[in-house]
Amino acid sequence: MTNSNITTPTATPLSTEDFRALGEDKIVYSRQLTGKQLKAMFPQAKDAPEQIEFEALFGADGTPLLITDDQDAIHRWLAEKGQNIAVRH
Repeated sequence: MTNSNITTPTATPLSTEDFRALGEDKIVYSRQLTGKQLKAMFPQAKDAPEQIEFEALFGADGTPLLITDDQDAIHRWLAEKGQNIAVRH
């Protein structure tokens, strides 16, 4: 006997508006960028070496909060703001 009322949950991506509404300044995400990508996103970083890997923190609304080549700087920034890290796979 099978139960036709059982459904399997599916992962539904959040819309941009839904993600922004989650917490704005309380939720940040990180992204690794090469110097080349950094220059393309931020023209004011025109002197960034293209080979260097950068870490960037953005607010849920996409606002850049921190760009660094020092992983420890991210942890210090998060600690100063009282933020914790949650890893999404």
